[in-house]
Amino acid sequence: MTSLPATFSRDSIDFLKQLAANNSKDWFDANRKTYQDHIKAPADTLKTELAKSLTELTGQSMTGKLFRINRDLRFSKDKTPYNTHVRMAFWPDRDAFQGRQAQPPSFFLSIEADHIRLGAGCMAFSKLAHGQYLHLLETGSGEEITKLLESLTTKGFEQSKPDLVNPPRGFPKDNIFADLARYKGLAVWTTLPDVAPALGEKAPGNLTNALAPTLPFWSWLVDLHEKA
Repeated sequence: MTSLPATFSRDSIDFLKQLAANNSKDWFDANRKTYQDHIKAPADTLKTELAKSLTELTGQSMTGKLFRINRDLRFSKDKTPYNTHVRMAFWPDRDAFQGRQAQPPSFFLSIEADHIRLGAGCMAFSKLAHGQYLHLLETGSGEEITKLLESLTTKGFEQSKPDLVNPPRGFPKDNIFADLARYKGLAVWTTLPDVAPALGEKAPGNLTNALAPTLPFWSWLVDLHEKA
């Protein structure tokens, strides 16, 4: 008997496309074995191997999370029950970055039916990290992060949108880094227009190479949290 591949394949992508066209509990239940074989098992394998590859890239022990395929419908007008993508996040495997309240600097991956979305950052700073971030900006130390973000822009990454219309209360509006002060978290993203890098045994290396340009930015965020 031929064993199923432990990596994502074109069959995995076909399942995501079919799920998008048949997003119901009845269809999913009828195709649960296909989901387990072509989505869940390969995702678990990729999460493990990509954590190893990112550990090598960063020089820090990394851990990861595979997000559930079930959608959180509590606050959504869209009541389709399942996500039609596979999403993961990876962060340093240290006590300071564990627990429900932690907001660790992370690498992000989303495998969609027709593209890959990946990036790095911190979606929301912890209270201490946010205070440290604003302190750096207010004291004129925002040049490094500005250059890191500009460098990533030239490499095809886009920056997340600011969280605030204006800098927070108490931050000087005439400060040269006032626009950066409008962020409560920082992240960058890019889109790979083909799913091929996520397929097969070379996927961990392919995806790590795609994330590698974000390493200086991610390291800056880790340093920010360690000094907070």
